[in-house]
Amino acid sequence: MQARNHARGFTLVELLVVIAIIGVLIALLLPAVQQAREAARRMSCSNNIKQIGLAMHNYHDTYLALPSGYIYRGGNGKCNYGWCVAILPFIEQQNFYSQLNPGSVPLYNRYTSSATATDKALLQTQIQAYVCPSDAAPKLCKDTNFGSSIFDVAVSNYVGCAGWSSTPSYPVKDGDCGGLLWGNSYLNLKEVTDGTSNTMLVSERSYPLDHAATWLGVGRNDSYANTATLRTLYRAGFKINFDYAAAGSPENLGKGWSSLHPGGVMILTADASVHFLPETTNTTVLQALSYRSDGNVFASPY
Repeated sequence: MQARNHARGFTLVELLVVIAIIGVLIALLLPAVQQAREAARRMSCSNNIKQIGLAMHNYHDTYLALPSGYIYRGGNGKCNYGWCVAILPFIEQQNFYSQLNPGSVPLYNRYTSSATATDKALLQTQIQAYVCPSDAAPKLCKDTNFGSSIFDVAVSNYVGCAGWSSTPSYPVKDGDCGGLLWGNSYLNLKEVTDGTSNTMLVSERSYPLDHAATWLGVGRNDSYANTATLRTLYRAGFKINFDYAAAGSPENLGKGWSSLHPGGVMILTADASVHFLPETTNTTVLQALSYRSDGNVFASPY
């Protein structure tokens, strides 16, 4: 009599054990994958900021000054092109710069209720060199207007350092806030007496937490609201990666600096070096970093 062959399958217990093991492996592997992806995105963001730094220096070599924070042409409440526009030819965007023609066509002549389809398309163009790969920003600023609510404009994640606080001024019109960028600033690097490696030039602003920014410039030249000069500038007196809305101060969203990189923000110093600045950095150090010539000595935070 022949023996009967029985195919043996998995028992329910064995199946559950296998599923549990797979689940544990995935739980162990997923954070590592996410960390690797964030490391790659942070490196890409660092490269964006480095290219901005090189562009700033090439601009300086060409015109013997850094670009101004924005072009102040006089008049109250007008929108004006900012520093991101000035360096477009130096980040391989000469053709786009020529289409904008900022020297002949002021921004307040393009951003109007009667803007043409061409004007609108130009001001809504996303420039990848100005977008942090870690950020979840949409193409257009939809939660903060640009001086007025005519139409949404393009997003950027990089903002210029105006300085610290109201001493000596806010970054309004041609007011010097102690940093490197404000209306018609046009500083020569010789004026950075604290040292270019000790002075911030550019940092980040995230979209989900802080409304991001725009590469166009300022929405209004006579106000430091988040719809105005602080659309393209920041004051380092605001806390890094701080949720002002949750703290009951939503009016301060879109004025400071923030990122989706865990634990801090990327910054560009005036010597074109890129650093990661921890969000726990002492405010005394942040103030000294934001000023170009206060003379204060501080320990490097990076």
